[in-house]
Amino acid sequence: MRSAAFGIRTPLAVRAGCAGILLLATACSMTSEADRQADRKPPGDIARMFAAVLEDVQEIYIDEEAVSALALAGLQKIRTLDPAASIERRDGAVRLLINGTTVAVAAEGAVNDSAAWGAAIERLVEDGSIASQSLQSTSREKLYKTLIDGQLSALDRYSRYAGADAARQQRDEREGFGGIGISIIADAEGALIDRVTDGMPAARSGIVKGDIITRADGVSLRGMPLGSIVQMLRGAIDTAIVMTLRRSGLTDPFDVTLTRERVIPLTVFYERRERIAYLRMTGFNQDSTRELSAAVLQAQAEIGAGLAGIVLDLRGNPGGLLDQAVDAADLFVMQGRISTTKGRHPDSHQIFDASPAMVGQDNPLVILIDGASASASEVLAAALQDLGRAVLVGSRSFGKGTVQTVLRLPNDGELILTWARLLTPSGYILDKLGVMPTLCTSHTDDAAAVLRQALDNGEALRHIRMRRAADNADPEQLKAIKALCPWQPHSGNDIDIEVARKILETPGLYKRALQITVLSAGS
Repeated sequence: MRSAAFGIRTPLAVRAGCAGILLLATACSMTSEADRQADRKPPGDIARMFAAVLEDVQEIYIDEEAVSALALAGLQKIRTLDPAASIERRDGAVRLLINGTTVAVAAEGAVNDSAAWGAAIERLVEDGSIASQSLQSTSREKLYKTLIDGQLSALDRYSRYAGADAARQQRDEREGFGGIGISIIADAEGALIDRVTDGMPAARSGIVKGDIITRADGVSLRGMPLGSIVQMLRGAIDTAIVMTLRRSGLTDPFDVTLTRERVIPLTVFYERRERIAYLRMTGFNQDSTRELSAAVLQAQAEIGAGLAGIVLDLRGNPGGLLDQAVDAADLFVMQGRISTTKGRHPDSHQIFDASPAMVGQDNPLVILIDGASASASEVLAAALQDLGRAVLVGSRSFGKGTVQTVLRLPNDGELILTWARLLTPSGYILDKLGVMPTLCTSHTDDAAAVLRQALDNGEALRHIRMRRAADNADPEQLKAIKALCPWQPHSGNDIDIEVARKILETPGLYKRALQITVLSAGS
């Protein structure tokens, strides 16, 4: 089953079954047609794996790609596994040569026959392993990664393969994992607890920040790599773990038995800064909108009628699930277009509109962005800017304006493929140029200068209009737009926060900044 992930709100169809097995013959034997027919066999793991990859790219990728070209590009990478190997295509067949001698032959399949090309790859690898010690000693996972990376090399930079282990970790980040609700850092005795999540097993048991875990299920953690400790602490939901801890002020260590629960990594962090609610958002997983909503409600309750506004910090946020970005934007608007996606596959054409319910009310909103704000964070920022709901402060965002879908593979790995482009409510494409902030802080560390340049000199209005009208395919325009508000380091105080504070504490300034997006939309 293909899994729905970044960019997909409804699951795709079940992967089509492989059909048709390619007839192959080795180069070192003369076989009759009857012998070759008898040699037909069901596809093995390698054939199924590559057939799945090739089929997915051919069906889903944003641009049409020929299966045969993908398969051959992958096969060329065999030489990185054995420098003596080479691939030759001749007389309707693909040949694997070792030191110039043919050791395996596979008949070419049709241009877009994924099953046939998958079977061809399997035959070449299996027969080639008889003659090549290097191929024979190559692990299955290394083989998959090497050839799939070759197949994807002609695609865009966001399409990639994740092996089973990496894919498992990525699913944990998106969907959650069995854990106890702590964050740890390395310590000489084992692992130092750096954060305890409220409401989770560790917090309920009385574990506190600063405790040191020295043993897990009787195994000493001293000298163990941090990643290995994390894997020991995680496990299946509803399973138990016994931890031995040391606590400052206590002479003896003590044991705690906990039952693992579903843990979804936190992505929203709230801090009250006098009359301003500061919310830092580090990513978009399946719980991010709920976290953001809860943080806004908490700020409204704590600060009350004196709430001057909300600062949503998306700096350094690499993105995540598209539906969460859409739902996060929906928290702050009653109506309007939030985003549109368009690609080659019919299911990639989606329109996302706001619903009437929201929690943000009319609280003034400033969003901080920088050159590392990408993907889903750009969707959220662009939507609220275009809809006249938020003032953007910082530098131009990264410009990752494409949507990826995640497809589960037979080895439990994942194929991440670009399948759509993102359009903002005003209609411009996010890719390459990203979002232009309303108030650019790139060129100065002086908050007053930022406001004067943007508001009094009309710089903000000109820059946003130029960005929205830009042709992403024109190199000169790309260069010009990128130079307007580049991501640059600052010294001293956080200039972005300072600008946000000034306009939120001065309603007239906030209204003037917000009006810029309305004026620019009419250009």
